[in-house]
Amino acid sequence: MIQNDRELKATLNRIERFQKQVEKLQQVETNPRNYELSAGGFLSEIDRMNLEVAEYLSIHSSELIKPIADTDPIKTDDLIFYSSTWHRWGTSLASSVLVTG
Repeated sequence: MIQNDRELKATLNRIERFQKQVEKLQQVETNPRNYELSAGGFLSEIDRMNLEVAEYLSIHSSELIKPIADTDPIKTDDLIFYSSTWHRWGTSLASSVLVTG
């Protein structure tokens, strides 16, 4: 399901690309059966995406999932990975701890 305006825009762009592909198939495919087989997958996907768009647009903006504004995404430079292995009587226990800085 579409969860934000960025995903909505991406889905609408994808629908447009698929529609253009089907239009192109209409122009170049000479055999009606081949056209039907070729375009069918695109048309099904267009229908599915249109349903997702309608579902997203039917939800009021106050009910949509909003990102938390005052949190920074974790950068890989901020992470320190600690790994230790403990050997005892021929067995090995490995543990990993994620520490953020």
